[in-house]
Amino acid sequence: MEENTLTWLTHTVTYVTLFYISFVIAKLFFKLKNRKINIENELTIKDNVAFAVTATGYFIGTTIIFLGVLHGESHGLLTDVILILCYSFFGNFLLILSSIINEKIVFGKKFKFYREVIRDENVGTGFIEAANFIGSGLIIFGAISGRNINLFPEHGELGHYVSDFLSLLFFWALGQIIIFIFLKVYKKVVSYDFIKEIQKDNNAIGIVYASILISVAFLYSFASKGDIDSWETALEDIAYHLGLAIILLPLSRLFVEKVILPKSNLTDEIVNQEIPNKGAALIEAFAYIGSAIIISFCM
Repeated sequence: MEENTLTWLTHTVTYVTLFYISFVIAKLFFKLKNRKINIENELTIKDNVAFAVTATGYFIGTTIIFLGVLHGESHGLLTDVILILCYSFFGNFLLILSSIINEKIVFGKKFKFYREVIRDENVGTGFIEAANFIGSGLIIFGAISGRNINLFPEHGELGHYVSDFLSLLFFWALGQIIIFIFLKVYKKVVSYDFIKEIQKDNNAIGIVYASILISVAFLYSFASKGDIDSWETALEDIAYHLGLAIILLPLSRLFVEKVILPKSNLTDEIVNQEIPNKGAALIEAFAYIGSAIIISFCM
């Protein structure tokens, strides 16, 4: 076997093994977050779809974080192993912290995720929680997929690693603030009580909000990914992407509605029917997520 082939095979096996290790780390964090819940009972005995959606979203988020480390520049196999393990551990910690912020601050004390997902098995809430994990994973992906300006050049490469870590904290915190603002704007713009609809087990609304959260997080992640040569430029890119999102996402939703459902009204289908139309919600979700992808790749 040629040396290059052997090296490639060694790296591949190592990275795949590290993914399995990071998955175990993720499971431990998820069990810690849900220590009052019998996870296996919810998933296999109760067949709790809402909790299954939540768990799936969490593990998708952890996978995105793992890909963020691989997306960056390689620093040698041993260093890569250490970085992957460190970011897997700390990235999962941030995912759990994002979930707590989403539950306690963004949605407020009156909305209990535990009650909605475990007791009521509210699938719409499961979608929102899953989207929060996926969105936070995307935010972390953008923050760790490149190198930051070395804030401590006197410490050489160690200063670079510390700077990258501080950059992750900054962009993660900024992302949480942006998601909070978008939810507040969304609640003001729509003609219905978003929280009450979710509490009424309106799964269609859960799908729509989940798609908005993922769309905003994707745009934010795309704007912040890669190497940072200037903080000013990085923040300008984020502002441009999110500014376009505020303008184009609602327009895209209107365009898709008129093209695919020209004789119907998406809001009526999702809110004003006795049984909310989840199919119409998926159409609206496509409008947001599809637009976010197009905006990112066109900039």
